[in-house]
Amino acid sequence: MNDVDRMLAVINNPTRRRIMEALVREPHYPLQLARELRVSQPAMIKQLNMLEESGLVSSYSESSKRGPERKQYVTTSEFTLVVDMRDGMFSARLVRPEDRVRKEVRKERKFNDVMEARNLVALIDDELEELERRRSEIVDRRRSVIATAGSIMGLEEEHYRARSLLYEILNNPRLTMEQIAKRLSMNTDECMDMLDQMLEMEVEERSNTPRKEVDQDG
Repeated sequence: MNDVDRMLAVINNPTRRRIMEALVREPHYPLQLARELRVSQPAMIKQLNMLEESGLVSSYSESSKRGPERKQYVTTSEFTLVVDMRDGMFSARLVRPEDRVRKEVRKERKFNDVMEARNLVALIDDELEELERRRSEIVDRRRSVIATAGSIMGLEEEHYRARSLLYEILNNPRLTMEQIAKRLSMNTDECMDMLDQMLEMEVEERSNTPRKEVDQDG
C-alpha cells in the first residue's frame, strides 16, 4: 500500500478526521477527545491506535495534577492530499512541506494583536484561493491537451489496450516505457510494438487526409 492509499484509508473515517482536526490545534488525551467528539472512550482509543499505527500521530505520557499520568496524543505528519478528477485524467498524490519553505515562512511579517493576525490569515486565504483557481486552469489545459491527442489517434472500440497505453503515456510523461508497461501488466516490447503501430496509424491517417486548398488571394 503506497502513501496515498494509506492516508486515504485512514482519513476516510469522519471520526478520525475530527480527531486530526483537534490534534493539529494542540495535544489531547483520549478522555478529552472522547468528550469533545461525543464518542465512547474505548472507541476513541481504538481510533487513536489506528492513527498511531499509520504514523499520523504519536503519544507520550504526561503527569497530571488531578491524578495519575495520562497519555497525550500529537500529530507527527504534515501533508497536502491532492486529488484531480477530470475527463481523461485521474491522479492522487501527497505533497509534503519543504524545509526551505518553512524557513521562508518564518520571515512572515509580524503582527501586534489577534485581530491583525485574523486579517493576515484572511489575506493568505485569498492567496490560496487564487492559487487554486490558477491551478484549476492549468489542470484544464492539461486535460484539453490529452483529450486532443487522444482524438488524433482515432482508435476504434476494439483497440482498448492501445487506448489504455495511450492514456498512460500521455498522463505519465515522466515515466519510462518499462514503468508504464508495469502499470499495465504488460511487457515493454509489447508496449513498444503497440506504440509503433499507433504512430504508423497516425501517419497513415494524416496522409489520407486531403489537404485544404490555399486561397491564392489570401
